[in-house]
Amino acid sequence: MAAPPPPGSVPPPLDSAAAAQLPPTERPNPAYRELYQAYADAYGGIDRLRKALDPAVRTLNGTDAWLGPEARQWGGQLEATRGSLQKAADKILWDIYDRLSATRRTVARV
Repeated sequence: MAAPPPPGSVPPPLDSAAAAQLPPTERPNPAYRELYQAYADAYGGIDRLRKALDPAVRTLNGTDAWLGPEARQWGGQLEATRGSLQKAADKILWDIYDRLSATRRTVARV
């Protein structure tokens, strides 16, 4: 699963100038603004999560200090966990992106 598109690919929340142009029956949706900000924040920091186990993999693969079947088994588990972590990072982004894409930028004024 690939990462979803960057935050700039979805419409930003309405600023005050755009909000002033709305019909009197509508207003900016605060939930959209929150989701957009959450998506931008998550998108900006998700690479740290994706790469969290990279140093451990480099250390294991870059040294002959630990060899043998146990080392290979542990290395295989480390690689599998790293793959799971990367998939989970993409799923987090996709979940926020899907929710953001399904949320209207405006709501009815009550």
